[in-house]
Amino acid sequence: MAALTYLIAICLVAVCVASSFLSFAAFSVCRKKTLAYLGAFTIAYGVEQAFILYNEYLTQNLPFDAEWGAMEDPLTHIVLGVFLCQPLWLVVLDFTNEKRKAWEHGPIVVFVVMSLFFYLVPGVSDAMRKWLLYTLRQFFLMGVSLYFWLSYLGATSAVEKVRYRRKVPAVAVFSVLVLLVFLEDAAVMLFVPQPQMEDVFLAEFLYRRNVFEIALSLCIIGYAARSAVDALQLKRDRAIDALEPEARQMKEAIPYFAKRYGLSAREEEIMTYMLEGMDNQRIAQALQVAIGTVKTHTHHIFKKTGVANRAELVQKFWAES
Repeated sequence: MAALTYLIAICLVAVCVASSFLSFAAFSVCRKKTLAYLGAFTIAYGVEQAFILYNEYLTQNLPFDAEWGAMEDPLTHIVLGVFLCQPLWLVVLDFTNEKRKAWEHGPIVVFVVMSLFFYLVPGVSDAMRKWLLYTLRQFFLMGVSLYFWLSYLGATSAVEKVRYRRKVPAVAVFSVLVLLVFLEDAAVMLFVPQPQMEDVFLAEFLYRRNVFEIALSLCIIGYAARSAVDALQLKRDRAIDALEPEARQMKEAIPYFAKRYGLSAREEEIMTYMLEGMDNQRIAQALQVAIGTVKTHTHHIFKKTGVANRAELVQKFWAES
């Protein structure tokens, strides 16, 4: 049975390493911040599983005599909680095009302050302290989910509604699994008595793991891998199209044109899509950003290049290329 716990931890670490490598490789090529955020989550979860594996290795030849309500190295788990929760929050903010710094950093600051409070406050039993520290993670993730649903309900345009609706199945699964993680933690940490020594495998497994948390993390890691593959596929398709003479000429001329007029990297990317004939909605879908963001960048491109519309931009680009 002990071999099974090792195998679970090793497989999870291996999956995390592979997925994080894929996410950051795709980010380096496509520059989509969501891929970097998902890669950061994957690394954090892999580190947490490696930490579990390390503790199991240290105690492999010892009887399981840990205090059932105690928590191994709570400060480490608080730090890992930050790196597990914040990337998912940033993924949702990037999707909803929320740029305010207070929204980016405020929730995680509250998470850290509350975690340290529950860690330091006297008069709380070990079992309750452990449950509170883990439950803060679930409350944070419930807040991430709630923010998405409220943004979806508050979307006014039909295009935005369609864009949100494409993510509804994934967020629905996420929301249900977060709730199940919360319920399993409450049941195991607050209501399940310490197993007898003949149930040592069950004791060690429940002491360090949450089954639904593993399922939730694997779903996120799978989503990260799929997003990375889709982004790389899109990049490859564009590279193949660029083999055409005109497209190749355009690809070579775009960096010089962008530099001449002081376009940012994102504006250069959006201008490329515009020159390829894509409308704002298709550009937003390709970049996984709000259509309002595309419109803002388009306005900046027109202003910097001194044109009034797309037709003038295309004419000016080819005239100077």
